This record gives sequence, structure tokens and C-alpha cells, in this order.
Amino acid sequence: MQKYVLILCIIFNLVYAQDEFYELTKIEFQGNKYFSSSTLSSVIISRETPFWFWKVLNKLTGMGKEPVYFDSLDLKEDVKRLEKFYQDNGFFLVKVEYSYSFNPKNKIARLIFTIDEGERFRIRDYVYIGVDSLKIGAWLYNKIIEERKIKSQSFFQKDLIEEDALRIVNELRNFGFMLAERGKVVATIDKVLRYVDVQVEINPNRYFTISEIRINKTGYSPALVENSLIYNLIKIKPGQRYNQLELAESQLRLYRTGLFTSAFVAGVIADTINSTVPVNVNVDVSKMNELGPEIIINNQSSRFNLGLGLNFTRKNFFGRARKFTAEASIVSQDFFSVNYKDVFGKNGLKDTTVFGIASLNLSVEQPYLFFKDIKGKWEIYASAEQQKFYRYYTTGSKVSFLFELPRFVFFNNYGIYFGYESEKIDFKPQLSFDFIKAVLVSSGFPLSPEDTSENILKSESESFLRHSNTIIGLDLFGNHENDMFYPTKGFNIQFSLEFTGLLPYLKNLLSKEIDRNIQYYKTVAGITVYTNPWKPAKGAVAYKLRIGYMQKIFGEKSISQSKLFFAGGSNSIRGWRARSLSPSLTYLDVSGKEITITEIGGRALLEGSIESRNIIIGDLGSAVFFDFGNTWSSLKQFNIKSIAVTFGLGLRYYTSFAPFRLDFGTQFYDPFTQKTIFKRSFFNALQIHLGIGEAF
Repeated sequence: MQKYVLILCIIFNLVYAQDEFYELTKIEFQGNKYFSSSTLSSVIISRETPFWFWKVLNKLTGMGKEPVYFDSLDLKEDVKRLEKFYQDNGFFLVKVEYSYSFNPKNKIARLIFTIDEGERFRIRDYVYIGVDSLKIGAWLYNKIIEERKIKSQSFFQKDLIEEDALRIVNELRNFGFMLAERGKVVATIDKVLRYVDVQVEINPNRYFTISEIRINKTGYSPALVENSLIYNLIKIKPGQRYNQLELAESQLRLYRTGLFTSAFVAGVIADTINSTVPVNVNVDVSKMNELGPEIIINNQSSRFNLGLGLNFTRKNFFGRARKFTAEASIVSQDFFSVNYKDVFGKNGLKDTTVFGIASLNLSVEQPYLFFKDIKGKWEIYASAEQQKFYRYYTTGSKVSFLFELPRFVFFNNYGIYFGYESEKIDFKPQLSFDFIKAVLVSSGFPLSPEDTSENILKSESESFLRHSNTIIGLDLFGNHENDMFYPTKGFNIQFSLEFTGLLPYLKNLLSKEIDRNIQYYKTVAGITVYTNPWKPAKGAVAYKLRIGYMQKIFGEKSISQSKLFFAGGSNSIRGWRARSLSPSLTYLDVSGKEITITEIGGRALLEGSIESRNIIIGDLGSAVFFDFGNTWSSLKQFNIKSIAVTFGLGLRYYTSFAPFRLDFGTQFYDPFTQKTIFKRSFFNALQIHLGIGEAF
């Protein structure tokens, strides 16, 4: 007997040793038709070992991820989890088995789950117990019934039933039934007929109204925030019915003022009297003055930008939750493309490879104008922006209003703005006069043959190099994605219309003297759609289409270069550098040499993308993308052969706040040479981009 016990102990130790020291490199699912392998992987305990890079990084630095070893003790729990997952989705006859194999030479293990899903059960009867028109009122009862998404003959899904029960409880709590709660969910399974009868128990309890509002303030300077301001922001009054949604919205409004480090709005159940309940508003007032430096990293203008800034904020500026902000920043754009040899040589910061912007912005913002969901903002700004051929010096003032509507509305954000802007352009000194003149002609500026650099560059009144005008605009946004940073379903839509030259237009209507300043409109429309056929938490197939058009209406001056359309870059068509997809211009210099320049901006824009986002392992993801588009001087120049096409691959590292991405885009088809990648050098057609956040 002792001999057999010894043999069993040896076998157990061998199996345990295999579990401990064999890396689990592969988990496979066989027989699964309704659910993807990635979805099933998220259900079980067992995990595949990380990619080798993360294991090496962990060994060298302590970061990365440790290797994962096969453990047979997890397998029974994995089977239970898989069977429960299938049963929760109506597969009550499911059977799950497992098998595994070892490779002693490489010390790796492979795990296989074989699944017999069986038939999926449907719901025959679906009824609510505890709610009826007599208890909660006919209107509310009919609303609950009409908005029910689970119908007879639907497949049984436990999560949907739980969501439906939660929906009813929330509806009741939003209509005065503060103590409404969900009871049991009873599912009666008929394995012969393959049907399920479901009963959802709901207890509405009593109906409540608000008795009083109690405000409790703590923090740095409670006296600097008036009680009247808090009353007006929460919009809750004694005598109205208890509404849980309104309490949550009022709490959000308090947070969004920026005046409080914490805010909590809730009914005090312990103090209910008969059918009334008081509401406590507890806020912790933050510092009213804030000053701090900031590091700027973003992808504005489709470039990887890096810079420094300084920010001062005064909260509750003259009351009503107004916020005064003074911001100063300096940002280097696309610094990986800088020719540092010339920068530290003859050209300095005026080199054509140096891009950047320095800016100063003063603003006063009121988050709830007239205590409505309207954000008002007045700002004064000045900036110096360096692009390839010139510097822009811009000053202006702008008043904007943002109207926020409920999320279920198609366009749930409306913005209107009014502004006045002045701009001066300095061409870089190393550029020849022929070059400058060619750019001016391409921009529509009327030049006569006798014009010289002297009278063009020194002209103060009619010159293209100075521009001042009024701007009025409208922005419509529909935000319907399921996640701001990792969207996997839903869509966003945008429409913008801007008219420059309102004052010259009105002046020409009312005066005989013609104002020849530029008048034009600019419109942009875009849509992004997210789908998730792969089913991982952060995976998706995303689609983008964006079009833009500008039309000159009147005036002798040209449209400012900074307002024109440019394409290319990390958030645009990734086979090209930022702004490099733009109409080109060819001219003859004084020696008769033919010179071609790009990046002068277009008046028509087309951008489109299709991108598949996938998870490789853990927080490491990949992307395969297809981009197309270009800009044109006019719609007449548009044709199929002028559309640039990019095909590329990317890597993603998903952090808690945003993904970091590295994209490799190839110029699959170049409209300038009308050649495909197969007729060009691969590395000459390759462009690398760094980015934060998804491309769209």
C-alpha cells in the first residue's frame, strides 16, 4: 500500500512541477460559434503568457509583465465560468471539456477548451411582478412597458434582463419612488420545448417629494461661494417630486464649475417624514487661485507637438462661477523632422524645417450662462506661428456660446461664435522674391507685371501680408460614441459653417463706398463610425469621412493661408507629413529654373480612413489602416487620380487615460507622381508618426 501512495505522490509532484514551470503560450477554443475566442478568453482565469518583450522588460527593470505558467488547478473553475457564461446567454445544454499538452523541450504548454454549445433557448413569457398602473400611475406604467426592449421570442440573455430591471428601478426613482428596488428574477426553464419564462419582481415602495435643501460647505474658502449660486446651479426646489436623475445632474453641474474638489447631492433617507425627504448638498470648495506650469503633448494640426506652458486661473471671478484664465505657451511642432544642422548653422529658428507656435490667451468663461446649460466664453488672444515659408502674427478676440443638449438628441452640442481677427505674414528671409510672388499669385492676390518686392512687402493697406476681418461661425456636434478614449461602437458627426467678412458685407449694403476686404464662407462636415466585430474591450473597426469647402464671395484680397485646408499627418492621411498634401505650384525663377512648391493650402478637402484596431496581448494593440484624400485649389481640379492613398500598420499601447500610438504609413499611391508603391522606393514612401489617442 505504501508503494502505491509513493507512486501517486511522485505523479502529483510531476504534474505540479509541469504546472509551475511550463509557460502557457496558447489557449484555444474549439466549437464556439456564437462567441469569439477573445470574448471567451476574458471569461476564464487562465491567461496566455505575455509577449516576450514585456517579459524581458520585467526581468530587466521590474516593469512590463511576468511570465504566466500553466496551472491545472484553474481548469475546473475555467469550465464552470464558461458554462455559466453560456447559460447566462441562453445555452442551457452547453458542455465544456478541456485538454492540454506540454512541450518539454521548450518548456511551453498549450490549453484547448472544446465546447458543445447546444441549442439557444428563447423567452416565451416575460412579465413584471409588483408594478401596475394602480400603484405607480397609468402614464409611468405605460412608459415602462413601451420602452421595454426584451420581447417574446427573444433569446435569453441574463445581462439584458438585469439591465431591464435596473431601467425600471431608475424610472421609478426618477418619478418620486425613491426607495424602489428590484426583487428576484425567476427564470423557469423548459428543456423540452427550449423556452424560458421570466418573472421580474419590482417593489416601488412610497412616493416622495422634496421637503428642503440643506447646503454644507467645507474647504479652503467656503465664504467665497454664495449659497444662492449653489441653489441656482442644482435647480432643485422644495415641493417637487424626488428625481434621482435630477440629483445626479445637479451634482455634475456643481463639479463642472471647477469650484469644488468634491460635490455630493443626495436625499437623506434617515430624515424622511411621511412622504417627504430633505436633500443634502455637500461641497468641498477648492482654491480660488491656481498657478502652475504644464508640459504640452498633443497631436494638434496632425503633428506630434511638444511644449511648455504657464497657466493662471481665478475661480468664481466676480461671482456666478465665472473663471478667468491667463495662459502662455510655446510649442515645437513635428520636431523629429527639424534639420538641426541648418538650425544651428546659417538659418537658426527661421529654417524652413522649424515649425512651432507661441501664444498668449486671456479668457473669461461662465459655465452656466443665465443658469442654463449654456457655456459662455470671451477670449483675447495673440500668437506667433511659424510654418514652412512664413510666420503668422495673429491677434484677435472671440465670443462663443456652447449649448449642451441631452445625449439622445442627434446634435447634442451646438456652438456659435463671433470674432474679430488681425493677421500679419512675414515670409522667411531666405526665400527669393520670385518664390514670394509665386505664392501670392497662387493665393489669388492681384499682382501687376511692374510689381516689385519693394512695393509688395512694404504695402500697408492693400497688401496680402496684412489681413483683418470679422468672423461668425456655427458648429454642430453629435457625440454618440460609447467611450471618449476607447470607442468601440456608436458614431460622431460634425458640421461647421464659418463666414468671414460680416462687417465688410454690411458696410457694402449700407454705404456707397465699397469695402474690398475678403468675404468668404468655409464649411466642414465629418462623420466617424465605430463597430466592434472582434469583440475585445478596446478593439474596433473605425470609419472616417471628412469633407470641406471654401468659397470666395467678394473682395480683392485672398483668403488667409492659415484658414486654408491642409491634409497629411498623424490624424489625417498618414503616408504624408503634416500639411504636405496640398496644391502645388510651379514657377520659373530669375535663372529660368523650374521650381515646384507645395504646402500652400487648398480650398477643397477630402479625408477618409478605415482602421482595424486589435489587441495583440494585454495592453499592447495593433492597427491596420487605409487612408485616402487630398486638398485642391478648386472643385474643378478634383479627379480620382488626384486622391492620395495610404496603407499602413500601427502599434498601440493602452494606458488608463489614452493610447500611445506609433503608425507606419506608406504612400501606396502618390497623386503628385501618379505612381504606386510598387514603382517607388519603399523607404522613400514611408512616413512614421507618433501620437496620443486614436487617430479618430
